[in-house]
Formats: sequence, C-alpha cells, structure tokens
Amino acid sequence: METNISRKMHSTGDDCFRFSSHISRPVEYSVGNLAIDGHKLRVASYCRVSSEEELQVNSLDNQIVHYTNYIRSNPEWQFAGIFSDLGKSGTRLEKRDGFNKMIRYAKAGKMDLILCKSISRFARNVMDTLQVVRELREKKIFVLFEKENLYTGDMQSEFILTMLAATAQEESRSTSENISWATSKRFEQGEAKFSRILGYKKVKGVPWVIDRKEAYIVQEAFEECLNGKSPTEIARQFIRKGYLKANGREDWTNVSVKGLLSNERYVGDALCQKTYTEDYLSHKVMLNEGQKTKYYIKDHHEGIVDRDTFDKVQKLIKPRTKGVKRGPVKRYDFTGRISCGECGGNFHRYQLRGKVTWRCSNHLKSARLCSVVGIREETIMNALKKAFIEKHHIDSKAPGKRQLVKLEKNLQNTEVLRDGEQNRLRLELEKALFAESMAVLENTDETELVKHRQSVESAIAEREPWWAMVDADDCYRKDAISELERMKQSSSPIKDLYKKLENPKFLRAWMTRVEAESSFLLKVTWVTGEETKININEGGDEAWQ
Repeated sequence: METNISRKMHSTGDDCFRFSSHISRPVEYSVGNLAIDGHKLRVASYCRVSSEEELQVNSLDNQIVHYTNYIRSNPEWQFAGIFSDLGKSGTRLEKRDGFNKMIRYAKAGKMDLILCKSISRFARNVMDTLQVVRELREKKIFVLFEKENLYTGDMQSEFILTMLAATAQEESRSTSENISWATSKRFEQGEAKFSRILGYKKVKGVPWVIDRKEAYIVQEAFEECLNGKSPTEIARQFIRKGYLKANGREDWTNVSVKGLLSNERYVGDALCQKTYTEDYLSHKVMLNEGQKTKYYIKDHHEGIVDRDTFDKVQKLIKPRTKGVKRGPVKRYDFTGRISCGECGGNFHRYQLRGKVTWRCSNHLKSARLCSVVGIREETIMNALKKAFIEKHHIDSKAPGKRQLVKLEKNLQNTEVLRDGEQNRLRLELEKALFAESMAVLENTDETELVKHRQSVESAIAEREPWWAMVDADDCYRKDAISELERMKQSSSPIKDLYKKLENPKFLRAWMTRVEAESSFLLKVTWVTGEETKININEGGDEAWQ
C-alpha cells in the first residue's frame, strides 16, 4: 500500500493544537486477506496524560474532543474510536487499559490508522514502542505521531523511531532522577513531605496542623495500648465507638491500629524515604531496607503524644510484629467481583478444612460494620449456574449446537454493546460542550446547558467502572469462545456445557459482578448490563457461615 501524507501544523500551545492532513490511497485497499473497493480509512486516536490533576484531566478532555472532531470531519475517514488513559505512566504498558484495548482492536482488524499527539504519549519505553509498531505494521496498521511529524507507514528504517523513542525514554529517566534528587535534598534540609494521617491536616496551605478531635482518637489508642489492650481489641473498640479513620471509614483493623501506634509522626518526628521506587520503568514501590538513605527528622512538628509514652508503646508492640512476613497476594477467578450490597465491601476467599467460603471484609472486622455473613463458594457456583441456564434458556432437549451459537454471539457482541454505549455518551458530551461554547460566544444563558453537560459527565463517570470490568475480562471471553467452538464439535454439546458451568473461569466470561444483597440473595450483573437476582435460601444453613 502506498500512502501520501501532507500535513500543516498550527500550534497554539502544548495541548491546544490543530493540524490538517490529506491521505490519498489507491481505489483498492487491502485489509488482511480482504480487498475492498473504495474502503474508507478507519482512523482511531490514542490520548494519555500521566497524572489525575485537574489541568491534566482538562488536557485529556481537550485531546479527546479534538481528535473526535478531527477524524469525523474528514469525509475520507471512518471514525474507529478514541482510546485514552488517565493517570497512567508511559513507561509501562500492562497498566494502560485504554492502550491495550486499542492494540487488541487493531489486531482484530478494526482500524487502519492511529493518530497520537507524540511518541512520549504513545510510550516512553523504547522496546515497547518498537515492538508495538512492528506488530501493527505487520498487519498494515500505521501510526501517525503528530508532534514529531512521523508516519510509520512511510518509514524505510526504524532508525528515526528508535532515536525518538530513546529520547522519550531518556526524558522519563532524567525526570525521575531529578525528582528523586530534589526530594532527597529537601529531606536533607529537614523538609518532610506532608501526607494526610489521622490527627493532622493541612489548613490554608499550612501542613501538620493538629486536629484536636482526631488527636483524641490517637491519644486513646496509645493509652489503651499502655493499659494492655492488643491492636485487635483497640480496633474493635474504635468500631464500637464509631471512630472514623483519616479516609472517613470505620473499618479499623489490627493492621491499621499497629500502623498508628508505630508512626513516629505522632511524637513530632518524621522518618523520610521509608519506601522507594525500584526504577523509572517498572515504577515498583519497594520497602526501603537499606537500599536508599533514610532521613530521620527529629522534632519536625508538634507531636500528639509525648515521647515517653511513644517509646513505651514501641517496646510493647515490637515483639508482636517481629518476624511477620506477608506472602504473595493470591487472586482467584472471582477476586474483586463479589461485593457486599449492604456495606459495599469486597468479598474475600477463605479455605478451612477443605471448605471454601467467600466473606465480606467488613463483616470479618466487626458485625457492626456489616451483617452479611460468608457464603460457600459451592453455593455461589450453583446459584450462578442456575441463573445462567434460566437467562440463556438452555434446553437439554433442543438442538445443542444452535444454543452454543447463540451463546457465542452473546460474548462476541459484548464489546460492540459496550463501545456503542461509550461512543453514544461521548458524542452526547461533545454536542453538549459545543452547545455550551456557542452559548458563551452568543452571550446567552447557558445555565441549563451546563446542567445537561454535567449530567452527561456524571453518566460517563458512573459507567466507567463497568466498562473497565468488561475490558478486563476480555481474556475470559476469548477462552470461553474457544471452549464453545470445541463443544460445537462434540456429540453431546449441552452435556459438555453443563460441565463447563461448574468452572468459575467459564462463568466469569458472562458476568461482571456478583453482589450479595444479603446472605440469602445474590444479584448478578451480566456483561450485557442486565441484572438477575437469585434466592439461595434453598441451600440450608450449610450454605453460609
């Protein structure tokens, strides 16, 4: 394919820009093995900002609106979507959901050209940039980097891209080192970074101001520890009294109490650089066990407890914490997908004597926080299986292959429905922003327009968690589709399906959330957005614990 691009830049700042582009192509355009006459170029865009500060959020919104309008205004182009990441680093691809979804769609043949503001927005890792660009070029999908005026479809060699990507990576490394150096210098000069903890607030820009109401809770924790109470007993006492943590929640644990009792900031000192970032590419935060210099600043601010009390408490809690090591966090197919309808907490998996139970994290801390008791995994699986059969009208007497085809289409249409909803809301937001801007220019009352725009923004914010869950389960849907294809070749497909419904990994492909409204009632949210309520009362007392 030969493609000519002529471009003219008009820049009014880093985030406010417009460019015009004309792409000409032969009448016949090849997509994979298909030749389509008069096929419009399917164009998408990727936008990213690396922090969630207000200015950066506005910058991302501006990029999304700009590229949406720009792509749609070209009659020779077909809009293929806007993919974005907010508050995501460019040095790691695995955490960028928007980017990974775009690449997944590109490899599935849903776009031909990707517009990106700059190489640094695309990726700050040389190897990631080159690998992704190579994979896309193999499928005749190209990237246009606006700032560098670089089009991967015209490149005779990767040298230019390699140099520019290396520059972006070096910029990231240099920025990281500069920040680390400046932070260390502030520590050396006795300046500790303020972080919100119980008892201290920042008032009118002044940090380490004591909040007397919260300070009383801190003092009570130290006093109760000196009186012989364990962190677990103190946590239960605080829950009974309704004390709030710094994050506004009541879910005190022995861990949170231990953290409070061992925090040197309550005596007025500050130990800086307790953790450090392993490197600028992985961004992995590590516990500083001597790898970096620690800075202990004594009498840095006004303390809440006296030094004698603090020192006595350290001697009491030290034996209890010595030698405690945490193993790696285990994740299961339902991890993060079973929630509590009463308190909003997550359910966690516990195994005892061969029995697996999912329990609400808040109920484990105290029944005062949540009354929903644990539910057997076997009970959850039976309920989900029953709900699945009823929802999809699975009939053991009907032709099995036909039913499997319907199930497969259900999964294949999931992303279409999800994208349709997202694109509709984004288009509605775009129209609302345009109408609001016109009202300002024409000096007319925009009050109702502002309300409408805010309602659309709220709708998008409300749906984003669901969109994220659907995207995260793409691997489960692919595996399930492969299983359905295999079952269609079986002599007894429905029998095979019933066996598969006993596998949580298979069921996960069709559901995004299970909410325990009580110990007897589950609410399942399917990938289509539909909800089903299941009464699990038939299981008897053995079903929950």
